[in-house]
Order: sequence, then C-alpha cells, then structure tokens
Amino acid sequence: MNKMLFIFAMSVLVLVLFSCSQLNLFEPKSKISVIFSSAVEGEGDVTKVQEYSSYSSTVLQGLNKREEAPWIKDIQHLYVKVSKFSYKYSTGPGAGKWATPTTVEKVIDLTALDSETEWLKFDVPKGAVIVALALEVTQATVTINDQSYPVTIPAEKARVVLPNLNWEVKDDSSEIVLSIDWSRSIIKSGPTSYMLVPRVAYRWRGTLKYLWAIYGDIKVNEATPTEPLLIGLFEGTDTSATPTVLKLIPLRNEGKFWLGKHEKGIYTIVVWDNLTWEFEDEKYVISARKATETTFEHGKETAHTELHLAYSK
Repeated sequence: MNKMLFIFAMSVLVLVLFSCSQLNLFEPKSKISVIFSSAVEGEGDVTKVQEYSSYSSTVLQGLNKREEAPWIKDIQHLYVKVSKFSYKYSTGPGAGKWATPTTVEKVIDLTALDSETEWLKFDVPKGAVIVALALEVTQATVTINDQSYPVTIPAEKARVVLPNLNWEVKDDSSEIVLSIDWSRSIIKSGPTSYMLVPRVAYRWRGTLKYLWAIYGDIKVNEATPTEPLLIGLFEGTDTSATPTVLKLIPLRNEGKFWLGKHEKGIYTIVVWDNLTWEFEDEKYVISARKATETTFEHGKETAHTELHLAYSK
C-alpha cells in the first residue's frame, strides 16, 4: 500500500514538473539580435560618449577632428575583440536584473566594416523592456603603414554600459545596432603608443516607448481643452477611494497628461472640469464636475498605456 502511494505521489510530481516546464517552454519569447554596423554614427543613433578628463590635450589630439591628426588617415586596420555581453530587462516597474554576462568573443576590423555583421542573439519574454546593455572591448591592435601595434584599453573604459534604454520588445524579433566610431576612439599617446577609449553609437530597431507609464491626452468637443482640468488615477474601479495620482492639467499642456509609472493592473481615470477654488477653514477647497471616466488594464500587452480620452460638453 505504501509502495503504491509512493509511486502515485512520484507520478503526480513528475506530471506537475512536466507541466511547469511546458508552460515555461511555451512562454511567448522574442529574439533580440545584436548587430555591428559601419563605424560611423548615423541618423537616429544615440552615442555613448566616454569621458577623457584624465588625458592631456596632447594625448587627445585628433580625437574629434581627423585633420588635426594625420596619422589617423594612415590607419589600415583596427582590430578589436568584443566580448562579455550582458543585458538587463524588465517585466514590471522596479523589476529587472542583469543577466549573467555571455562571453561571445568576436574580432572585428572597424576600418573595414562597411556592412552589418551579427554578433549574437538572446531571448527575452515578449512584451518585456530592455533597460540596459553592457559590452566589453578586451583587446585591440592597430596597423599603420603595414606595421602592427598593440592598443592599450584603460580598464575603466573597457566596459561600456548603455543605461536608461526603455526599449519595448513587441515583435517576434528585434535588432540592436551598435557601432564603434574608431576615428574618434583611437588615441595616440606616444610615437608608437596607442589607446582605445570606445565611443559607441547605438540604435534600436523596434518600438521605443515609456517604461510602464500611463500617459495620454484629452480632447473636449474634439478640440484642445480651453480650461484647466483635474485628472485622477484610481486603482481598480472604485472611484470613491483616495486616488493614487491627482494632477491639474493646465492650459499650457494642451490636454496632455503624464501619470507616472505603475504596476500591472486595472485602473480607472476620472477627469473633472468646471474647476473653482474656494478658501474655507484655512484651506483651499476645489469644486468640479465629473466630465468622463475610463477603466482600463495597464501592462497586459505592452509596457505602457497611452490613452486618448474625449468627451463633449
């Protein structure tokens, strides 16, 4: 009897574990590709500019203008080894941890990179938000007039962190495009000595939205409001409770509002107009008319909620 009970319990345990793994296995995922493009900053790129305060003006010669350093024009190759990629993603406000660094080494000749080359791919839950990236340039060699020289990479500059990205992953596949502007990253620190302080430009090929924010605009009679409005955000559907957020929308905002970042859930927005202020018992009392009310689910399909509210008077 005890043996049969044990076998039955083990069978249930295996079934539960299998079910859990299946759920995890079939959780919607999006694949992110990391691509290196030509080492020239393009339209739409954001640049991670490294600080050069610890280096003299002589050392920095030609960093921003090629014509100030003729030797840059003589560079035939600039090989860099990129490795230890890591990323941080979020599935809710305040969430997000750095993934374990992935060592995917790739040697690239930055001077010859005239097309795109894929570095690596990784998966994140669909609907998540890429919060930050980090990569490390671990080794470099420069070739000038057929002579190769090792390039020093300062330890504090080798790891490049790209923070505050807020890239929403909505598609089945998205791309992160990186480029290292070698002409403004290579420094001549001596007659035959060179240093690399990576200047990285980056671009997201996907949807860029506010992270977990609730925001939008209000139209009154299909036009921009002509009076100040009061807007309140309530958790759930009970609008008799204390609002989580209560804000005045002044005329200069033209009906646009921002209610901050919030956890997933059901929320209700109430808009009031016909505002009047009275001083009563040493405090101001606001009188208003409830103009419109909207209940919605935040964070179900995307990492933000953009609302377009409208009502008629």
